[in-house]
Amino acid sequence: MTRRPTPSEFAWPFGPEDNELAISWASSMTTQVLGWTWRAFDDLKTNLLSCIDWTQPLEQVERDMVRNHFGCIQRIFATETDGFAAFYPSHEEPEMETRSTANAKPPAYDLAFVATANPRWIWPIEAKIVRSPKALAEYMKDVNEKFVAGIAAPFVGEGAMVGYLTSLNATTTLDNISLRLGQPLTTIKDFRNRSHKTSFHSRSNAPDLRLHHMIMTCDD
Repeated sequence: MTRRPTPSEFAWPFGPEDNELAISWASSMTTQVLGWTWRAFDDLKTNLLSCIDWTQPLEQVERDMVRNHFGCIQRIFATETDGFAAFYPSHEEPEMETRSTANAKPPAYDLAFVATANPRWIWPIEAKIVRSPKALAEYMKDVNEKFVAGIAAPFVGEGAMVGYLTSLNATTTLDNISLRLGQPLTTIKDFRNRSHKTSFHSRSNAPDLRLHHMIMTCDD
């Protein structure tokens, strides 16, 4: 596709020499990003989700969950960084690199962490409501059509899927994700006490990807 640069692409051109820098940046911040995301969900669960009757019909569940989750992340960021760090959290952050045409709305991440030094470097998170351990069609669609396809995380080797599980059981959900992917999931030492595992994906048009699967149980 022939296209003109965005202002960010003009200001921060990306060449082959930048590939390893972006991958290294993403790897170095992964534990902090994921830790903030989990801790923010703990706050969300205490202050919002504990009040919800999940047997009732609800509207705009996914959008409202992500919006409130982001608010909790923002509060942690502000408290622990005095408002400035090597990266900052963002909500509905557009991925300009994989826009389809000049005027088309680019794909956007539900949650993201953006490099302060180069805002084209984005650590992305996509989130989906998961109604039961077997209800994974929309979750897997984002995994395959965004992350594995290279639409998401085009510069970095890390990314995450959050599954807001509105029933039980998180362990079974992770097992089912493993079956859908056709590969065993790997436990991460720093998050071994969480419902959190990773898969690995080789990509031809983007860096190889370690994808984090974070199953966040909304109703205990």
